[in-house]
Amino acid sequence: MRYTDIKGKKLSAMSLGTVQLGMNYGIANDGGKPDEAKSFSMLRAALESGITSIDTARVYGDSEEVIGRFFKTWEGELPFITTKVPKIQGESAAEVEKFVVSTVEESLERMGISKVNAVMLHVAGDLTAHGKNAASAMASLVKRGYTDIVGASVYNSAEVEEMLKYDEYTTTQVPMSIFDQRLISSGTVDKLKNKDYTVFVRSVFLQGLFFLDPDTQDDPILVEHAVPRIRLLREIAASEGLTVAELAIAFMRDTAGVTSLVLGADTPDQVRDNVAYFDVPALSGDVMAKLRAEFAEVDIPEIMKVLSRPKK
Repeated sequence: MRYTDIKGKKLSAMSLGTVQLGMNYGIANDGGKPDEAKSFSMLRAALESGITSIDTARVYGDSEEVIGRFFKTWEGELPFITTKVPKIQGESAAEVEKFVVSTVEESLERMGISKVNAVMLHVAGDLTAHGKNAASAMASLVKRGYTDIVGASVYNSAEVEEMLKYDEYTTTQVPMSIFDQRLISSGTVDKLKNKDYTVFVRSVFLQGLFFLDPDTQDDPILVEHAVPRIRLLREIAASEGLTVAELAIAFMRDTAGVTSLVLGADTPDQVRDNVAYFDVPALSGDVMAKLRAEFAEVDIPEIMKVLSRPKK
């Protein structure tokens, strides 16, 4: 496992995503939200396996509360913790700062801690809707000692460009995967690297899409836009002697400018399996080039129409 020092805190190349601890999430997750005992087992498995980073957010159901109750049972060092501010309420600079600060204070109370290590805007639209006011409010969190770094969770290059207008931001979370390379091909990841951003990558498995059986899918959108790609992904992984998960992780892990991959899990064993995947040797330049070429034009917006449907 690779580690990066961020303001004196060790950040692992894998971050445990905890949305599953607070709500039903993921197209391939049939088990639903785990109970507290299972959630604690997953968190313990992560920290005992070398993961030093946990990602959460106010809007992830009761994820923060679950994490907080777990911390009361954990005797080791606290991990690098990232949380996020929900859609900003208020208009004036004072109103925006009050909302941001009070929201983070509530998150800290829920987790039973006095500080996290990164705080991000969860709604990228706040970068434009509140501009400098949002940046100043987020910077005030650092001044108050509530966090070390601030930034925004974004989706596309335009949102990254908006974020880069403000020096207060030095971290971000972005969606990228073998299927979704838009931020790589646009040069956006290189810009973040040149600005020395701490870059978290989510949706590495596209919410579990990579693990669906291509022969049993009947959704017309998936049949057209995802099934052929899943089959090809399986073929390439097999030709390299890797599982799909190993290939997906290695591709993003080896992409320059990426700091940590945010991976969720449904069971403690999945957490440990994900950690083990990070020990896969580096992909060759030829394989990286092939993956970039073969999956350069996946229609992610169409696929997201399915992935964004509410879980039943």
